Amino acid sequence: MPVRDFYDGFASDYHLVYEDWNAAVERQGAALDRLIRAIHKNPVDVLDCSCGIGTQAIGLARLGYRVQGTDISERSLERARLEAARRGVDISFAACDFRDLKPVEGAFDVVISCDNAIPHLLTDDDLAQAFRAMRSKLRPGGLLLISVRDYDQASVDRPATAPVHPRDLVCGRRSRLSPTSHDGRERHSIEEDSL
Repeated sequence: MPVRDFYDGFASDYHLVYEDWNAAVERQGAALDRLIRAIHKNPVDVLDCSCGIGTQAIGLARLGYRVQGTDISERSLERARLEAARRGVDISFAACDFRDLKPVEGAFDVVISCDNAIPHLLTDDDLAQAFRAMRSKLRPGGLLLISVRDYDQASVDRPATAPVHPRDLVCGRRSRLSPTSHDGRERHSIEEDSL
């Protein structure tokens, strides 16, 4: 399944990844703010180039950053717009693949890509293309922050036999990521079992 289609289908339920999505918005915004301010003296403009439903973008906007969010999934962007409006924060959103950020105007103090967007890139060329695109959007002295979840460790901490938690549910199925390396190209796949 193409990544765009997966996230389009997942947009309405994405908040279930978190035990409390609203708390995660605040917690992640605060954590990113601490990281950013430890390195950058006066950050103002942030590009969240894989913003999904707005988890980090909204958290940072609530702390006074000017945020622009882009994502490959239109449905995720629709949800992000709705969630930002509900919280009274002004964020600009646009559809864009982070391997090509030329359509995004301007430069930013900080570019972020959080919550495991990077592992969807399956080739070294795709990774290099994405990192070059992100770097091209930074002002001199700018900061690039990327987070990746350790799903291998998560599968040890919460094996498939663990009790089902609502954040594990995606459209009525329990989902977990597991590593695959049959051809050396695919790094993760989603395994689902019906409940």
